[in-house]
Amino acid sequence: MNTTNISVSSGPTPFLVPSNPLFLVLLYRYGLAFIFLFGFTGNLASMATFMQTTLRATSTAFLFLILAVSDSLFLLVSIFDFAEVGLMDGPILLTNYDSLCRSRWFMKGFTQFCSAWILVFVTIDRWLRTRFPFKANKWCIHRNVIIVTICIIIIGISLHSHMLSAQLLGRLQPGIATIACGPADTTSSYANFYFSQWPFIQVFFVCLIPVTLMLLGSIDIHRTIQKTKSRIQTVGTNQPQQLRQARLHRQMLILMISSIMIFFITTLPVSIRLIVAAYEVSIGKTTNINKIVRDTGILTILLNLNYAINFYVHCLTSKLFRDEFIQCTKIIYRLAGCTTGNNTNNINHTIMQSVATGNVQANIRHQQPPT
Repeated sequence: MNTTNISVSSGPTPFLVPSNPLFLVLLYRYGLAFIFLFGFTGNLASMATFMQTTLRATSTAFLFLILAVSDSLFLLVSIFDFAEVGLMDGPILLTNYDSLCRSRWFMKGFTQFCSAWILVFVTIDRWLRTRFPFKANKWCIHRNVIIVTICIIIIGISLHSHMLSAQLLGRLQPGIATIACGPADTTSSYANFYFSQWPFIQVFFVCLIPVTLMLLGSIDIHRTIQKTKSRIQTVGTNQPQQLRQARLHRQMLILMISSIMIFFITTLPVSIRLIVAAYEVSIGKTTNINKIVRDTGILTILLNLNYAINFYVHCLTSKLFRDEFIQCTKIIYRLAGCTTGNNTNNINHTIMQSVATGNVQANIRHQQPPT
C-alpha cells in the first residue's frame, strides 16, 4: 500500500504543510540510507543464493528470487524520497515533477502488490507440496511460477493504471514527505476517490487479503505436517533421497514463515493507519495534516524494511540458506581469484617474453662483428 494516499483531506481548497519536521528529515536521511545499504546488498545476495543448484531446483526458491527482484525495484524507486526529503529537504527536479510523481506512485504501488502476492504464492506452493505431495512435482514447477508471475504483473498494472494518467495524478505538495504527489485537481471526483476509497482498495489487495491467505495456508500446513510427521519420519529413515527432500521442505517452510512474519510486522501498522485516515476523510472529520505526515513518514520507514531485511532473516533462521550463501560466496571468491591469477600469469608471461626477446636481441648485437 502506498502510504501517501491518506495524507490529505478532501475539500475544495488544498492544504499547506510548511515543511518536514526535523526528526523526519533525519529519519529519512539516516534511516533510508541504512535500509538502502543493507537492502540492495541483501537482495543481491538473495538472488545469487537462490540461483544455487540446490535451491533453484524448487519452485519456492524461484518465487523467492522473483520476490528479491520486486523488493529491489521498490527500494530503487524510494531513492527519490531519500534525496528529496532526507538530503535536500525540499522539492527537486520540478520541471518533470508531475511525470516523476506518476511513475513513482505507480511503481511503488505496483511493486508492493507484486511482492505481497508473490509471498502469497510462496505459501500456496508450500501448501500444495504439503497437502498433495504426489502431485507437487506436476503442479509446483518453474513454468507455472512464470505464468503466475505474469498474471500478478498484469493485475498489478491494471489495478494501479489510473496513477499513470496525467489528468488524474501529479504534484500535490512537492518536497513534503508522503504527500508530495496526489490528485492533479483536488476538487475533482477523482480526489474524493483517491483520498477516501483508494486507500481501502489498496489495503485490501496489498495487505488484508494476502495476510488472510498466508495465515490460512500456514495454519493448514502446520496441521498437515503434525498429522503426517511420524509417517514421513518412518518412510524416510533408510532413504537418503527422501531425507534430503524432507530437509529441503522444512527449510523452505522456515524461509516462508520468516518472510510472512516480516510482512506482518512491517505492513500491518501502515495498513491500519491508512484505514483510519481514509475513514476520517470519508466521514468528513477534521484531521491534523501535520500529524498524518509525521505518522505516515515514520511508518514509511518501517514499510521499507519489508523490502530490505529478508536476506538477513533468512540467514538467521535457515541453516540451508546459510550454507548455500556461504557456498555461493566461496564460488564467487574462487572465480575472482582465478581471474586475478590468470591476469597476473598473463602479465608475467608477457614480461618474461619481453625480457627473453630483449636478451636475444642483445646477444645478436653482441655477436655481430664490428664493421
